[in-house]
Amino acid sequence: MLKIDFKKIVLHLPKIICTLLLITFILLNPKSASDGIKNGITLLLSTVIPSLFPFLVIASYIASAESFRILSKFFRKVTFLLFKISPDGFIPILMGLLGGYPVGAKITSDLYKSGRLTQNEAERLMYFTVNSGPAFTITAVGISMLGNYYSGLILYFSNILTALTLGVLCRFLSDNTHPEPPKITNKDKTYAFINSVSSGSNAIINISAWVLTFACISGIIESFNLGTNTELFLNAILEVTNGCKICSGKTSLPVISAILGFGGLSVICQVSPYFTSCKVKFRNFMVSRILNASLCAFYASELLKIFPKSEETAIIYSGETTAFGITYTMGATVILIIMCIFFILQVDNRKKVC
Repeated sequence: MLKIDFKKIVLHLPKIICTLLLITFILLNPKSASDGIKNGITLLLSTVIPSLFPFLVIASYIASAESFRILSKFFRKVTFLLFKISPDGFIPILMGLLGGYPVGAKITSDLYKSGRLTQNEAERLMYFTVNSGPAFTITAVGISMLGNYYSGLILYFSNILTALTLGVLCRFLSDNTHPEPPKITNKDKTYAFINSVSSGSNAIINISAWVLTFACISGIIESFNLGTNTELFLNAILEVTNGCKICSGKTSLPVISAILGFGGLSVICQVSPYFTSCKVKFRNFMVSRILNASLCAFYASELLKIFPKSEETAIIYSGETTAFGITYTMGATVILIIMCIFFILQVDNRKKVC
């Protein structure tokens, strides 16, 4: 006789209800869902894939390249003094501040899998390397959405100060263990770039899937007249790009800074494979996102006291806003070129990779 476990049913009841409601909304209003998907595809093809994919591939290669391991040693004292993390932790910290949301977490995960970071170090890095990059923060949000370059700078520096603050605080969670440097074989060097392309492809597929999923949900939300405040809150929680776009001109700069600090559920879902592989508890990661959002709002409000005119918006663009990737800024482009040079120097030309 089949036994029904009512405890399990009750436990999973919220998930079942949410899934059935989502299916119902899609069936009742398929046009809103399809329009959201179309907007998501446009965002992927015009911005996300062209800007992120090459950077994810090269970032994956950096995690396994001996050249950048040598470079990290130059900053070992700073990395250990501030964050109590081994020299290899410098790479995800730097890329987390320059590359945007998924890059710092991905490099951290790759380094942990290769044995170059302990579980404790990887977990602490996950708490403060998931940040908004300068291209999206300054160019897309500051210039395109707010019409004020200096507002973008305030938002980005708030992001940097928050990451550094959390990094310093997380040093007190250290278990004082450090990894033994793994041996890098010739086989690892030969297939490093091939593995990086595969890793970057898997990462971009994961990111694209979540972008489309939340674009569909956003399209459905827009079809309901839920009220301005409710729509602002839901979009800010769900997806960072739409959240910033909708809140621009309607909320204060510290609120937008908090949205960037939290990153939205879409970013959290994109990063979930990486913090899961590092054995980071979801609850702890969510606490770090809330702290990140709170500190971003605090630093933005404090910086506005020093630069009050930064909140003045010259123009609020009413047209479609595009989230610019890291490759569209001069500083990030220089970093990308440097990474390419290290990649070229690292490849063993005496062996055929393909």
